[in-house]
Amino acid sequence: MKTLMMTTAALLLAVPALGAGTAAAEEVMMLEATPSVDELRGYLVPDSPRRTRSIEIVAGLVKPQASRPAAIADAAATVAAPQAPAAPEVVPAALPAPAPAEPSAPDEAAPATAPAEAPVAKPTTIGYRIQFGFDSADLMLESRPFLDQLGKLLTEEADLALVVEGHTDSSGSAPYNLGLSLRRAEAVKAYLARTWDIDPGRLVVEGLGESEPLSRNPEAPENRRVQFRPVGA
Repeated sequence: MKTLMMTTAALLLAVPALGAGTAAAEEVMMLEATPSVDELRGYLVPDSPRRTRSIEIVAGLVKPQASRPAAIADAAATVAAPQAPAAPEVVPAALPAPAPAEPSAPDEAAPATAPAEAPVAKPTTIGYRIQFGFDSADLMLESRPFLDQLGKLLTEEADLALVVEGHTDSSGSAPYNLGLSLRRAEAVKAYLARTWDIDPGRLVVEGLGESEPLSRNPEAPENRRVQFRPVGA
């Protein structure tokens, strides 16, 4: 029995904790499909005045009241209700005037309470599996729709500046992956600056290589991604 307990403890120590040394999955919103501009705005600029809100208006139906039959209504109008005999008039006796009430002390004003502040919406880091050529920083055509939506958002939100993070899996050496992730982030920046005329100063690139996997498996495809977050978030 003692040997079994020691073996079990050794196995538990050998298995790394989920998320140890990785970016927590709930901190990154991985997008599987190309979002709309307003969806991107909701993630990256949640307090933007341009953000639209959908309001659903439901029309209520008023149920008409059931009308009484005409014959019964006419009969009810013509039949007069019997009147009760008038009661004799009672004259109340004179009462002495009440004593004047003593003036009451003015109530102390209750201290005013400050209105509760509304919670401030925080931007979300989003990730997208932008496709590149094998072992290169060449953007594939299927990744352009997402980048075009991002370009539209940056055009509409002139004050928005983004950090563009390149991430890889663990295939290859760590120094090589670090350089590859940086080149891929630079390629995204160049596309947005060239195609959408975005000021390059609004895009800060970082290459993080394989240092922040989202999966327990360091070679999982979801680790190969580009992440975006507002500068300072």
